[in-house]
Amino acid sequence: MLPQLTRQHEVRVLDLRPPPDGAEHVVGSATEYADLRGAAEGIDAVVHCAMGSHQWTTPDGMADAFDVNVKSVHLTLLAAHDARVPHAVHISSMSVYQNLTRRRLDEAEPPDATDIYGLTKRLGEEVCLAATVEWGLSVNVLRLVWPTPDDVWPAWGPWTTPKVLHTGDGTPIHSTAASDLGRALLAALDHRDGFQLFTISGDESARLWSTAKARRELGWEPTFTVAPVT
Repeated sequence: MLPQLTRQHEVRVLDLRPPPDGAEHVVGSATEYADLRGAAEGIDAVVHCAMGSHQWTTPDGMADAFDVNVKSVHLTLLAAHDARVPHAVHISSMSVYQNLTRRRLDEAEPPDATDIYGLTKRLGEEVCLAATVEWGLSVNVLRLVWPTPDDVWPAWGPWTTPKVLHTGDGTPIHSTAASDLGRALLAALDHRDGFQLFTISGDESARLWSTAKARRELGWEPTFTVAPVT
């Protein structure tokens, strides 16, 4: 995703670790306002894609989920507002819904997840909505479905052994290729219309989650749609 961004934009990355070549690096934490405020100076748009611990069953992991998925979203958008940055893109997840692989969903369906990860991602989206109302920012929220490296698609496997996911009736579910995600992010940086939600899914097999709004308003659709599923 980052290489696609750096080909079209000057990119400044706030992270504790250095990014690959091609982007300016600011050492800092997404949960520290001073770091965020400094990184936001002189830029035109913010992309929030911070990711915390995956240990969501432990008290420390739960606290980290709230810190990264809720608090850091608010602090990022506050820093953007204070630095007069007009636009933001927030990376969310279709995990804001329960029973994700058992029903058809689009942006009109209210989120209902109650697990720690899904709940905190829901609250992060509410923070984005509040920022558009309170501060006049435009914020596009991209709800991702199983993003994965291009060479792993249609399986999903960013952290573990890649595997093809399936619905209850055995229909394979395609993951979302990283380069397709990059294209969606580029489109979301250009589209500025208040608070907007977009489902970003590479699944062209089970077709559980409608990407009609992204196709219509962002001009985006997945391109990784023809590889055979094994």
